[in-house]
Amino acid sequence: MAAPTQIGLSAYPATHPPLPAPFFTLLVAAGLLNTLIAAYFFLRLPADHHPSLTSLTLRAILYVLIGALAGTVGSWYYWRRPTSPFRNNPPIPFTLFAVACAAAWVFIPAVILFSRQDSPLTCVFSILAAALLAFALRKAIPVPPRPPTPAMPPTLFADTLRTHPRRPQGYILAISVYFAGYELNQGWILDAAGLLAICAYTFFWLQTLERQPEPNHRQPTFRAARRLAIVLIPAILVTLYSLLAGIEHRNRVEAAALLAGAANPTGDADKADAQNPPSATGISGYHSIILWPIAPKNDIVPPIPQPTSLLAPGTTKPLVIQFTGPYYYFQPPHTAPSPGGLQVKGTPLQHDFQTNNFMPLIMEAHQSLGASIPIARCREIQLTLLNGDNHPGVINLAVLLTDSAQPNNQLLLGRQPIPSSLPQNFAGKSTPVVETLAFLIPTPAKIRRFDHITVMFFPDEVNYDQGSKVAIQQFQLIPR
Repeated sequence: MAAPTQIGLSAYPATHPPLPAPFFTLLVAAGLLNTLIAAYFFLRLPADHHPSLTSLTLRAILYVLIGALAGTVGSWYYWRRPTSPFRNNPPIPFTLFAVACAAAWVFIPAVILFSRQDSPLTCVFSILAAALLAFALRKAIPVPPRPPTPAMPPTLFADTLRTHPRRPQGYILAISVYFAGYELNQGWILDAAGLLAICAYTFFWLQTLERQPEPNHRQPTFRAARRLAIVLIPAILVTLYSLLAGIEHRNRVEAAALLAGAANPTGDADKADAQNPPSATGISGYHSIILWPIAPKNDIVPPIPQPTSLLAPGTTKPLVIQFTGPYYYFQPPHTAPSPGGLQVKGTPLQHDFQTNNFMPLIMEAHQSLGASIPIARCREIQLTLLNGDNHPGVINLAVLLTDSAQPNNQLLLGRQPIPSSLPQNFAGKSTPVVETLAFLIPTPAKIRRFDHITVMFFPDEVNYDQGSKVAIQQFQLIPR
């Protein structure tokens, strides 16, 4: 008798063994989980706040390929394990399974990027990915032919007496929809997207026609590859849009924190917390942190001069102000630390603060001058700092001047990178590096005086979830 390969058939038998449903579910879940892990830990927005469209397109293509590759590797690991029932006699080739699943995995990077913006599009593309996964798998998995039903003699009222089998899918759909609505109402976008994806997968699995067994697996694999090629371009475009929306969202959040945080320089946390309810998670287990510097012992600090002598006309020497204010750590949508925030003493060089969620950590340093300084008498502010941060990535600082008598009167002096944090200058530091940044005051300025200086920290995108280990030493106000 000729072997199957001698008559042009696949090496896989025409009659496939029953499909182990639990193990098949494990394979799909392993690929999906691996894709989610890769997306969470490796897919970030670019550090550049205004990247080119070409660089974003290349990044979108790379992210889509990472999603497909991560899912394939996760499934392959369990497929080839010694305990796998698919190791020696799989019902379908792994190539067919991977190509079918990849049609859904390529949308996972966009879903994760949208979820970090709390965008409703997270749910939309989660449903789309789940529907594609159910449809592709339904078309890839052969269903063994059912044994013929023995002929029964006609019975009176046979259709009326026939009972339909009970299925749990209806309960799954109903429960998932109700809980998804609740989570959307609570603002838990990613959790709601997961439940809606379960609904979409279950619905399309039930509504898609089963594929009958075929002696040759080339045709199903070709059709699955064609479906993957069709969805690949839309997946890249959706990922590109998620990157553009993510950069715009990040820039908007940073700008809002820059202005709203400076509008409340005295730490009016009660008002800020009333406008913005506390987040469910926070910084190292706290909603916010205030870090107070420790006053040096046995040091006599001269008092701040009287208002009449602060850069008075005729003054030529710089006015040196030692930094004695607090550091604020909080997360959007807050604009200031909450009343329940942790009060700590020390400097950023002594403490490590990081978030336990996926929201960025905002870090600010506030210095109250105690008296107003005429903006017309100040030409430049030199900021001296100690940089002890050993995390690769550029750290930008921005200086904002505020008149506390009129909090809306603010002057932003721009943003500058710390030189030692630049890639060409970065090196591990055993001791903090002393550096000075100069911020010019424009003329004419839109404010007439200021009595509060705010320093905003903008670390690189890879370090968005942790505080920079940079301490402010002093300010030098250079007279005109």
